[in-house]
Amino acid sequence: NLLHMTGCSSELQRPKCPSDCVSERYRTITGDCNNRKYPRWGAANIPYSRWLPPEYEDVWGAPRGWDLDHTYHNASLPPVRLVSQEVLSTQNNNISLDSTLSHLLVDWGQWIDHDVVLTPQSPSTTAFKTGADCSHSCSQDTPCFPIQIPLSDPRSGIQNCMPFFRSAPSCSKGVLPHHHREQLNAITSFVDASMVYGSSAGLASVLRNQSSPYGSMALNSQCWDEDLAYMPFLPRMQTHLDPCGPRNSSASPRSVALGNTGDSRANEHLGMVVLHTLFLREHNRLVTELHLLNPHWSPDTLYQEARKIMGAIHQILTWEHYLPRILGDSAVADQMPPYKGYDASVDPTIANVFATAAFRFAHVTVQPMVARLGPGYSIDSQNPPLPLHQSLFASWRVVQEGGIDPVLRGLLLSPAKLQTPGQMMVEELTERLFQAQGGIPLDLAALNLQRGRDHGLPGYGAWRQFCGLTVPNTTSELADILGNSTLAHKFQLLYGTPHNIDVWVGAISEPPLPGGRVGPLLSCLLGRQFRTLRDGDRFWWERKGVFSSSQRKQLHSVSLSRIICDNSHITSVPIDPFTRTESPEDLLSCSHPLIPHLDLSPWKEPESGGGD
Repeated sequence: NLLHMTGCSSELQRPKCPSDCVSERYRTITGDCNNRKYPRWGAANIPYSRWLPPEYEDVWGAPRGWDLDHTYHNASLPPVRLVSQEVLSTQNNNISLDSTLSHLLVDWGQWIDHDVVLTPQSPSTTAFKTGADCSHSCSQDTPCFPIQIPLSDPRSGIQNCMPFFRSAPSCSKGVLPHHHREQLNAITSFVDASMVYGSSAGLASVLRNQSSPYGSMALNSQCWDEDLAYMPFLPRMQTHLDPCGPRNSSASPRSVALGNTGDSRANEHLGMVVLHTLFLREHNRLVTELHLLNPHWSPDTLYQEARKIMGAIHQILTWEHYLPRILGDSAVADQMPPYKGYDASVDPTIANVFATAAFRFAHVTVQPMVARLGPGYSIDSQNPPLPLHQSLFASWRVVQEGGIDPVLRGLLLSPAKLQTPGQMMVEELTERLFQAQGGIPLDLAALNLQRGRDHGLPGYGAWRQFCGLTVPNTTSELADILGNSTLAHKFQLLYGTPHNIDVWVGAISEPPLPGGRVGPLLSCLLGRQFRTLRDGDRFWWERKGVFSSSQRKQLHSVSLSRIICDNSHITSVPIDPFTRTESPEDLLSCSHPLIPHLDLSPWKEPESGGGD
């Protein structure tokens, strides 16, 4: 029913929080009851929080730019596709490479995004008034908010618009005129590895191997990566072809879709397939080891303990390895003061501006080619590099083209794309998004901008002010902030005033802070959100009582390189997989002492300890 499809049924239920020792020891799958006083904070299927009130065009929540005559600061908003063309689109062969960061860092950002953010679209794909199909109609009628193609566009004459569906509104807000329209987060806000385990009890149960005495996750029963497991196929896969065999022309790419996992976007591109596969294997490796240490533990205890370790691994890799490279050391010190313990007054719920704009900054660091490398990190003639658009929704390529290892080696040895004012987003993303799936190719930059307007995000100036930064009023003030007068003039021509610049494109246009990859505005917005996710999480890995001090000491040494060694056939890895590695000679053997194993002995419990 409609209540269920939009997440409203769960949104309107108030959870009952048990007070037993299990609820003290393990987080719920749904994120409920993390905060005892406000049990829905950070839970799945709740509205995003707002750091600034939205700016819609009417009391019912019409998006910014809905009425072409509507003005902000005496200027109307430019079509998003025009902004994409003028400011963002970059030819694939005209890119600079990041001198210090690997492409695995880029994919880690998306991996963590899929742990904390999922905005459901309107469950209806037809216009409410006319019944027109939003996928094929260019008329603007809720929930259709199509992206118009300007006359200057190379696509003009071929198509009039790109389809776009508004995000589903929350049920508890926006019903009355004095409540603004608010969008939903369908998954838990916490960094808890929910993309592996799911954010609903039903899905979490389906993903487990219910007959396993170890608390294992279910694996693919048909195909194997030599001796290692794949994710199960998506349930809708109905095929009589051999899904594991070599591909022939009659086999549709959709006939092999891995991705029955905790997040519906697992199949989006090969990098996501690889990370999902890696951490699925890591869960099963952990429960096997924990079972050897504690043969008296039930399958449920093994599952929960491994899930708890996996959550900690994701928090450590994100806060200690990922964020310092994104924000830079001085901004981390500024935005992320040392951990002082759990603060029950901090709301960890994801903010709309973070989900819709700030955490989409890394789209401009994506390379146009997906490197795949053979054993020894050599060019793999059987699996050559792929244009990015051919790696989208193509998990069959993992099964039929060498497993996860070639893609993983490529991520480790490829640098990230460097973002500069003239090199924003590669054409693979602005001109060829989902082209390989047939239908109209989309434009990721235009989609990001349209989504911000759909959600009523205030403009660039308002967010600069929110962060205590200077607000540009003129083109020359904007040029000073961006360090680039050409870009400032482009914005002036498009928007008429710096105040109206869509926050996503304004934020990514700022030059990065020292040692980081984002400017002052993104540093503020990202830092603020990650601070609330740490301080407002009762199960944060450093909180006293969540793990013992000897367990924390072991967890502190976790490395993504070790996880790759333990869960793939790769035998040499970088000491730091987020840093650019120039050549295979710089890699270390998996047996090297600098790639330490996670010692689980602090998890051993005496049989009388009542682990269940």
